[in-house]
Amino acid sequence: MDQPVRLAIDLGTTHTVAMVRRDTHQPARTLLFDGSPLLASATHLGPDGTVHTGRDAVRLGGTDPQRYEPHPKRRIDDGTLLLGTDEVPVERLLTATLRRVADEARTAGVDPAATTVLTCPADWGQPRRTLLRTAAAHAGLGPVRLLDEPVAAATYCAQVLHQQLPVGGAIGIFDFGGGTLDVAVVRREPTALRVLATGGLDDLGGLDIDDALVAHLGQLVALRDPEQWRRLHHPDTPAERRDRQTFWTEVRAAKEMLSRTASAPVQVPGRDDPLHLTRDELDRIAGPLVARAVDETRRTLDRAGVDARHLTGLLLVGGSSRLPLVASRLHARLGIAPTVPEQPELPVAYGAIHHTGPDTATRHPATPTSGPPHPPVSFPPTPGAASAPTPPLPPPGPTGGQPPHPPAGPPRPTTPPPAPPASPRRRRIRRLLVTSTTFLAVAGCVGTVVVGGEWLTNQIGALNLGILDAGPPATGTLDQANSHSSSRRGAAAVTVRGTDVISAVAGNRSTEVIALTAATGPPRWTATLPIEPRDLRITAVEDLIVVDGEDSVTNGGEDVRAVLDGRNGRLLWQRPWPDRADVAYYGTDAIVETLGDSDELAISRVNLRTGRQVWNKSGEPDLLTIDEHRAEPVRQWRTPGTPAPGALPAVAGSYHDTPGGTQTIVELDSANDRGYLLDANTGKVRGSGKLPLEPDLWTAHDNTVIGKTTGDDHVLAAYDVPRLRQRWTVPLAAGDIVERIKPCAPTRICVAITNSAEHRVVAINTRSGKPDWTVPTEHSDENWYAHGDTLVTGRGTFDSLSNPRLISGTSGEARRKLPERANLEAAADGRLVLGTVTGSPTRWHLQVEDTTTDEGTDRFAVGDKVPEQVAIAGNLVGVVTADRRTLVLNISGLRTAAPG
Repeated sequence: MDQPVRLAIDLGTTHTVAMVRRDTHQPARTLLFDGSPLLASATHLGPDGTVHTGRDAVRLGGTDPQRYEPHPKRRIDDGTLLLGTDEVPVERLLTATLRRVADEARTAGVDPAATTVLTCPADWGQPRRTLLRTAAAHAGLGPVRLLDEPVAAATYCAQVLHQQLPVGGAIGIFDFGGGTLDVAVVRREPTALRVLATGGLDDLGGLDIDDALVAHLGQLVALRDPEQWRRLHHPDTPAERRDRQTFWTEVRAAKEMLSRTASAPVQVPGRDDPLHLTRDELDRIAGPLVARAVDETRRTLDRAGVDARHLTGLLLVGGSSRLPLVASRLHARLGIAPTVPEQPELPVAYGAIHHTGPDTATRHPATPTSGPPHPPVSFPPTPGAASAPTPPLPPPGPTGGQPPHPPAGPPRPTTPPPAPPASPRRRRIRRLLVTSTTFLAVAGCVGTVVVGGEWLTNQIGALNLGILDAGPPATGTLDQANSHSSSRRGAAAVTVRGTDVISAVAGNRSTEVIALTAATGPPRWTATLPIEPRDLRITAVEDLIVVDGEDSVTNGGEDVRAVLDGRNGRLLWQRPWPDRADVAYYGTDAIVETLGDSDELAISRVNLRTGRQVWNKSGEPDLLTIDEHRAEPVRQWRTPGTPAPGALPAVAGSYHDTPGGTQTIVELDSANDRGYLLDANTGKVRGSGKLPLEPDLWTAHDNTVIGKTTGDDHVLAAYDVPRLRQRWTVPLAAGDIVERIKPCAPTRICVAITNSAEHRVVAINTRSGKPDWTVPTEHSDENWYAHGDTLVTGRGTFDSLSNPRLISGTSGEARRKLPERANLEAAADGRLVLGTVTGSPTRWHLQVEDTTTDEGTDRFAVGDKVPEQVAIAGNLVGVVTADRRTLVLNISGLRTAAPG
């Protein structure tokens, strides 16, 4: 095809984009469909046989979903689809969308029957490509030229952005669309672009994030009005289906707004007051989904044999790439700053109209790749130099006229589809993702840390039943011993120190900290700190109380730490404490990991009584994201009555494990695949060696460092301490994804593994590498806390556990049953605080179960809303309720909890 391309079409899973050029003297322009450059790829089959496209199809699908197909491209292998009572060839649906493009092109003065390029995924084989050509011919497009999408995107980088792509250089293409993720590595050869490797996930796209956000906000709606959520979630009438579609539209609009702002309103049909979604909520909910996308990118780079640090560039395309979290996670994990166009939906079409060369299906590669053949594509020399500035993506506009100007902001897509009728495989995967990512955000709104859509579903069901299974008969009691109400209504946290319950509540530009005794009366002491953080955490360390505040409005939005004398509440010191996390406590000293800017990474020991640094070790520049860590003490199992040298911080302020820390700290330098052993007392390096482990999937236990390797996606490896020599490896099956690695017995670590067929937890002997037992699980987000030889386990992506159960850490066998529909609120020294909800109106209850004695207490009601936080130690339970009351609950009638 020697003539310049007049029409280029990017037929996407969710949206279709088309570019036109009238002649060689005019710039390329986007076609507009109903005023937008994005044409919904959805189709709707009318009763009269008419196939509606774009916005009309979306509108009709809201009231007649049985005749609606939101993603025909994804169904290309199905042959025919049943829409209503009619069987329709997929080819006919694709033809309808392409005919719509052809009609608009004619209106713009461009003949669609000549010099047309149609893009398709690089891994599509000949049958799919043939079907696409047939659909194009039936749509009046003529003999189109097919172009691989990543090649079009790479062309956009070179010819539109004028980025330098030298011969031999490779560029990564990260295409995160509405329905799928496609990843490719493209290398420039002397006269062509070649796709080295492709990857992707057909069950991950922007709709999955929308799905998770809808579930999150829906749970909030359900807490207030279960019937209203039923109407939105399972509509029965046309009006309810329209409301459902409106709700999805609102959620997507809020998601897009959060790319530019910190908060966005979501109007819920049937409610006068809107809900509000924050950037932090979006990041928490989308985080696990984005992590999957990043992992797939690394796997694709491995298949291509290209180090991420050697990429010439990483281009993000597809509407979902607009999420700031996507670029930040890729930058953190791969070490290369991605390029994000202002309108990431358009680059593939822009690149296609600027590309010259033969059909990508007519030639064959010189070397094989991981997928179907990817032929080289002729490519003219790259204009511009490396130092050339990157221009913004030209905006959509009418065909012809003046050259485009940079757009003021991203375009709003056409009306999004209602919740799509996913295929069975997609529905199963999406349900797992949604329920494992949404509920922490719900907790932040309703006042506790609880996880799991299934847990909430059970609770809502219980509201109608009015009764819950309380488990075995109670042998003890849980009674209120003292209480205190705060006038503040901000962030709150609670802990137990000795015979006192210590709580902190923020508000009115300060934070009130009180020590409440286990006897009726006023607080033992009260302290007021000049901070008002957005989030609070309070920790008892020996005789000290450590208060950590996140994003304090009285401190310019900085994180702050304050330390008080636990005996009288006297403030010992207070200072900014950005991006730091406690790793272990040795007496009143803390090992602190700094995870801030690249020039601040460090591991240090801090005297908490004075705030002074005992020692500091700087680390190699790196950027770690949530769930990743560079420092961890070598853990050892605590036997009753024998404390470990170092105490480990509670997870989320409420959950304690049996293991303690030794005097050896492991530092993981993931940027260089190195490990260092530090003396906790002096900070001196006592050993080092190769330690190629993923920074989010490793632990140190029983003088062994164990984790998922970076060099092979299917291997767990163990390295002994102190030599850091490889002790054993355990291969994983293809498709296995490691979700979590934690100690679960004196000489065992447990690994949560998931794949498309099953989920399981495997206990591996730390000394031999042999599996000791395997327990199948219902969900992928299994978590556990160890208490002696017992594990309390359940669903828990964000630390809390829903539907907890007890199993043996040595055999994996089930132990006694815990109350049904419960949530683990706190755990320490073998005692668990479980939360349940009953009745109408709602009443939230707490009860204590002892794993060491198999005894439990009766239930105690703590209000009509979920408590803000719960803590337990010995015979005391501390609670901060949703209305900011601090409760001291006393446990009686149970045998003494095991020491440790």
